Parts: sequence; C-alpha cells; structure tokens
Amino acid sequence: MKYTFIISILILITTVGCDRNKSERAIVEEPVSSDFELIKDVIYGHEFGMAMTLDVYVPSKPNGAGVILTNSAGWRSPIDKFTVIEDGQYRFATDQEMTASETWHILNPKQLVLNGYTVFEVRHGSQPKFLMSEIVSHVRRAVRFIKHNSSDYGVDKTRIGLWGGSASGHLSLLIGLSPEVPLSEAKLNWENNQADIAAIAVFAAPSDLGKMVLDDQKTLGKLAVLQMSTEQYQEFSPVNYASKNDPPTLIMHGNTDATVPFVQGELMYSKLQEEGVLSNFIEFEKTSHYPTLEQASKGVEEALAWFDKHLGN
Repeated sequence: MKYTFIISILILITTVGCDRNKSERAIVEEPVSSDFELIKDVIYGHEFGMAMTLDVYVPSKPNGAGVILTNSAGWRSPIDKFTVIEDGQYRFATDQEMTASETWHILNPKQLVLNGYTVFEVRHGSQPKFLMSEIVSHVRRAVRFIKHNSSDYGVDKTRIGLWGGSASGHLSLLIGLSPEVPLSEAKLNWENNQADIAAIAVFAAPSDLGKMVLDDQKTLGKLAVLQMSTEQYQEFSPVNYASKNDPPTLIMHGNTDATVPFVQGELMYSKLQEEGVLSNFIEFEKTSHYPTLEQASKGVEEALAWFDKHLGN
C-alpha cells in the first residue's frame, strides 16, 4: 500500500510537470503576428573575399510585384534601421525609434510592404573604401541577381521597380536608365542579362554629378567618391542616359534642398520629357534634403501610388 501510494504521487508529479512544460513550450512557440517576413543577408555577390548582401521584406499578402531599395546615404550603406527585433521576430520601427537612430524616414519600406510589395533592400560597398565605379557595379549586379531569382520570392520579374532618395536615388536612376550597361568580368549566364526594370521613383536624387560638384566644390569636392575625371562624371550621371525606352519615372525634390540642389531634379525631369519618357515631377514646398515626418509620408505615398500605377497586374 505504501509503495502504491508513492508510485501514485510520482505519476501525479510527472504528469503535472509534463503538462506544465508543454504549456510553457506552447507559450514560447506561439507565433507573433506580423505583417511581413524579413529574410536577412541574402548574398548577391562577393568583393575582395567579402559577401555583398541584401534583405528581403516578404509581405503577408504579396501582390506579386517587387521594389528594389538601395540602402545608401552619401554613397555609404548603413546598417538597416527600419526594423527592430522583438520576441524573436522583426517588426517595423516606430517613427520615434527611427528618429532616434537618425534614419531617413522617406525610405521607410513599411507602406510598400503593407500594400503587398516585396522590398529588396540592397547594401553596397561604401565610400571612401569603394569608388563610384565599384559602387555602381555592386548595384547593377544586385538588380540582375534579384531579377534572376525573383520567382523564389513570389515576384514577377517584369514587375520590379527601383526606389531611392539622395545617393540611393542617384543609383536608382543610373541603373534604371542604363539597363544595357554590362557587368565587368561577368561569369554566370544571368550576369549577362540586362537590368531592365518597370518603374522608378526617387526623392532628392543627384542627376548631373559634374554640375553638382562644380556648384559646391567646398563640400562635395572633398568626398572621395566624387573625385572623378570629367569622363567619369559623364559616365555616372543619370541625366546622360535618358532615352525613349526608359521606364516610367517619378522625380520628387524639395525646393529648399541645399545638399542636392533642386535644379538636379529639374534637369532630370527636363531630359526625361525631352526624350518622351513617361514621367512626373513633384516639387515639395519648403522641403530641405531632410524632410519632416509629414513630408516623408507624402513622398512615400506618392511613390506607392506611382508603383501601384506602373507595377500593377
């Protein structure tokens, strides 16, 4: 009887213990609701033995279209500040969190992802370690890589756009308007494909590098990435690549921008119009190179509307 009682107690303790562990595991493993999945550090190439990477924001309700955002500020690729990790899962940072991290709000991919766009956030080698020619080559390769592998992420390769602001906008325009420029030392078949895309939307983007540096030699002339020959200024200025076959392009620019002068946006739009490219220009009143939250929200809304129009089914 004594032994039977002890065995019963042990069985009860074991059963309760197992149930408690099962309950705890259920709580830990319960999925946290999210509007997207973030796939980190996808390798799109190598440079000097180091991996070049991009992140992929996969929306919970994808629309089959993709947008490529180059993570670039002053032709440097900072660490992503649009998301934070919480309870083992990524979520979008709040405006307050992004403000604290000095993130450029107008490049926040949140609204695009919530509206079904798969966003590819590309990082490139940063200046001053890397020259403009190398940075551009990185992004050209990333665009080709994304198009080649788009189906892996549920994206139609004919429905991919480029989006950016400032240096990111410059790279978006340059690659988007010159898809035929080949990659140097291409070895794989897909590296020889053209980097053609379906739409472009940019904010405060440099378009004529030679003029921009000439107008501000005191500041911009000191940047290693902009210390180039006259021929190189021509080669890496988007304004020189506008042609009638270019994709629909949206230019946005603040009229009090002292970093990338307003005239840069005007020059790009004028050239697109001259070549008969479907394009639009939006002047942001009393907006500097660093838009307020309200101005940034308007910019994102305009970009979203542009992509809805030109990347739709």
